[in-house]
Amino acid sequence: MLSILQNHSILYVEDEPEIQANITEYLESYFDTVFVASDGKEGLILYEKYHPDVLLLDINLPFLSGLELAQNVRQKDQVVKIVMLTAHTEKEKLLAATELKLTKYLIKPIAPKLFKETMKLLAEELKLNPSRFVNLSATCVWNKEQEVLRINDIHVTLTEKELRLLKYLIQNKGTSVSYEDIMISVWEDAFDKEISKDSIKNQISHLRKKLPDVCIDAVYGKGYVLK
Repeated sequence: MLSILQNHSILYVEDEPEIQANITEYLESYFDTVFVASDGKEGLILYEKYHPDVLLLDINLPFLSGLELAQNVRQKDQVVKIVMLTAHTEKEKLLAATELKLTKYLIKPIAPKLFKETMKLLAEELKLNPSRFVNLSATCVWNKEQEVLRINDIHVTLTEKELRLLKYLIQNKGTSVSYEDIMISVWEDAFDKEISKDSIKNQISHLRKKLPDVCIDAVYGKGYVLK
């Protein structure tokens, strides 16, 4: 179950350097990408730029508290998973946090067993209710609902065939797809015509130029794989 997290990203916001370093190392063993911020404002900027699947937030942060950061995010994103960390147990903060659809509320210092249980809970939730965002690289984000691609938060325009190709590669992320499967999915309006491998290679080349940080590897004698 925990292997599900390897296809997802997390934003961790903590202002205490030693705690931040320790937990970041722990998170990197589970998640594909870990974004780290030291205050609430920086955390919000990173969220809006990269749209991670999970937020791990300390409540007491400089400039913008973890609660305020979560409230900002929840105004536009009801799907992202949020785990809140705090060394305090004030009733007011606990009550405010319950309104934010948290996956978990953890009191610091966190026992390793409880942290691992939280990772399992996140994996279960992501399996049942995956994020609408797919992080293709540290700078490139695909919005599945809107079918919009952004690099550094700038919209990337795709042709119809590039869009079909990208969607098919994302649907099969991490799995090699054959030339034949790409032909069927991308040239669906020309199923009665013979499509050459060169046509597929040209489409892959065009897509790679628009996504320089995204790894689309050729699989010798078979097709391609989106890493």
